[in-house]
Amino acid sequence: MELRMLACVHNPRHVPTIVALIAALRGSEMGPIIPYLMHLIELPEINRADLLYHQREDDELSDEDNYGGNDVAEINATADAFAADTGVVVHQVKAVSPFPNMYSDVCDLAEGVRASIVLLHFHKHRRIDGKMETGKEGIRTTNQKVLRHAKCSIGILVDRGLTAGMSRDSGAESLQHVATLFFGGPDDREALGFSRRLCMHHHIKLTIIRFLPASSRRSNVGVNVAHKEEDVLMAISDHERESESDTAILTEFYNRYVASGLVGYVEKYVENGAETALALREVADMYSLFIVGRGGRGHSPLTTGMSDWEECPELGTVGDLLASSDFDVSGSVLVIQQHRISRSEDDER
Repeated sequence: MELRMLACVHNPRHVPTIVALIAALRGSEMGPIIPYLMHLIELPEINRADLLYHQREDDELSDEDNYGGNDVAEINATADAFAADTGVVVHQVKAVSPFPNMYSDVCDLAEGVRASIVLLHFHKHRRIDGKMETGKEGIRTTNQKVLRHAKCSIGILVDRGLTAGMSRDSGAESLQHVATLFFGGPDDREALGFSRRLCMHHHIKLTIIRFLPASSRRSNVGVNVAHKEEDVLMAISDHERESESDTAILTEFYNRYVASGLVGYVEKYVENGAETALALREVADMYSLFIVGRGGRGHSPLTTGMSDWEECPELGTVGDLLASSDFDVSGSVLVIQQHRISRSEDDER
C-alpha cells in the first residue's frame, strides 16, 4: 500500500530532516511513498480599512509568486537534489496565507491529495548549544488547529537533526538507531504502524521499547527474540491492562519483524511517570530519532504525574518530555496522532 504523505515546512532549516525522513520511508515492502512538500509562507495581516482604494486593488491583484524570496529557491533546490539522488519525486506546493488561516490550506491539500499523514514542524528549533528556542507563535497555533481539523493522521517533528545516512542509497554512513516507544492506545499503535516502514531501510536499526506496569513483571515472562512463538503470544496476551487492539498489533509486529531479528525489542517495567521519565533518561543518547504516540492512553499509570510539568500539550506527555530542553535528549522526536473521526465525518459515511 502506497504512503501519501504531506510534509509542511516554514523555512529551509526544516527541509533536511524532512527529506531524510522521506528517504527513510521510501522503498518499503509495504509500497512506495508519494511525498508532497508544502512551503507555508506567512502573509502579514493588513488592516484594509487603512488602505486607499487603489492600494487595496493592487494588493488584491498582487502575484503571490513574489512571496517567500530566497527561501523558495533554497527549498526547491534541496527537493530537486533529493529527487536526483534518490529517484523519489517530491511534489512541491507553496501556500501564502495569514497564520490564522494557514491550517485550512494544510487540511484542504491533505484531503485533496488523499494524504494518510501530515508532518508538521514543532514551533521550537534547536540552537547551536543544543537548547530549544521558541519560534513564531503562529506556527504553534497552526499545528494545534491541524491536529484538531485534519482528516488524517498527524506527525509533529521536533527537529534536532538526522544525519545524511538516511538519505543515501550506499556508502559507509553510520547506522541510525531509531526507537519507537509503546505505552498503548491508538496513537502508539499508529506510531508502531508508521515505524514498520523504517525497519526495511539498510541504514536504520529500529528498536521497540515497550513500557509496562511493574506489577505485570511478577506474573508474566518478558518478551524477547529468543522465545518460541507460542511463548511470545502467551506473554503478550497476558499483560495487565492491555487492550485487544494493542495485543493484536504487537503480536503481528513481533512475529513478523522481531522474531526474525530485523527489529529490536525491549521491555521497561515502571510504576509511574517518574520511573518512566528515569527510564527515558537512560536511553536518551542511544537513538537519533524517537517515535511515540501523542496520547490516547486514558489514565495510564505509566505516565501518572508527567503532565504536571507539561509545557506543550500538543506533543502529549511523553513527547513533551522528550522535547524539553531540560531533558537533554540529542535525538529528534516524532509525535504521532492517529486520525480521530469526528461526528460530522461519521455522519457522512
